[in-house]
Amino acid sequence: MTLAIVGAGQSSAEDLAACFTEAFDGYLAGSFAMTAQALPLRLARWGAELSMSRCAVVDGALAGFVFVGRHGRRRRVGAMGVCPAARGSGASRALLGTVVDEARAAGAQALELEVFAQNVPALKLYRSFGFVDGAPLWGFVREPAPVDATPATPRAMALAHAADWLQAHGPAQLPYQQGGESMRHVDAAATSWQLGTALIVFQASQQVGVTVLALVDADPAQRDARRLIDALLVAHPAQTVRVPQLMHDDIAARALREAGFTALPLHQIQMRLDLRGCPPANPA
Repeated sequence: MTLAIVGAGQSSAEDLAACFTEAFDGYLAGSFAMTAQALPLRLARWGAELSMSRCAVVDGALAGFVFVGRHGRRRRVGAMGVCPAARGSGASRALLGTVVDEARAAGAQALELEVFAQNVPALKLYRSFGFVDGAPLWGFVREPAPVDATPATPRAMALAHAADWLQAHGPAQLPYQQGGESMRHVDAAATSWQLGTALIVFQASQQVGVTVLALVDADPAQRDARRLIDALLVAHPAQTVRVPQLMHDDIAARALREAGFTALPLHQIQMRLDLRGCPPANPA
């Protein structure tokens, strides 16, 4: 068996998308099909750059990937996967080790990511490199039900202005995919409301229901986040509201629980590797 780590830019969008789809087939949070057309937007939402991303080639075939981005003095893993046939080949460890070493060599202070807490093999891999568990990130759902509240009137905000607001007011522990840079790449059909210390970005459709893309309250008390949620529920009384697993307890999760949302069975955790003084992951 031969194993090589190469730049992701050496592969076509079609090959990267096919590799992603194969790697995430049967994923514990649900299979995920990627297309070449959707890949650039996904990379933008993850804050990843092909120039920093790497692929694993096993016996001449594309077998895995890690998509990475730079954010100030930190780097972030947006997504990582290995095709089933290459699992156990050392591809995952080689990919992550390369990313860690390149980040350190570039002077990055930390490498960050999110991972499902129930993804035991991934957790074992990350912890073996020295990643430390951070805060849990919760997802929620609420089926249509009466709302016992007099809703406030939030201020509609253009998505570009919402992104600016998030960059100015988002707490330091805010997950990247709820931050301003990521919100600059959401679907133009999304809606943003702001009220007091809180902001919400969501999409609504008759087929899917309502999906909350971001909910952030700069005040840990989360009173304005709760008011935004109530306004959303009143505006869409007949639709199921879904919230992906990106909600931090100190930013919005408590407000969602108070509003009658049910936590999803799977949740993510933030993880961080401090690269200052960190020894090489792949010593020469």
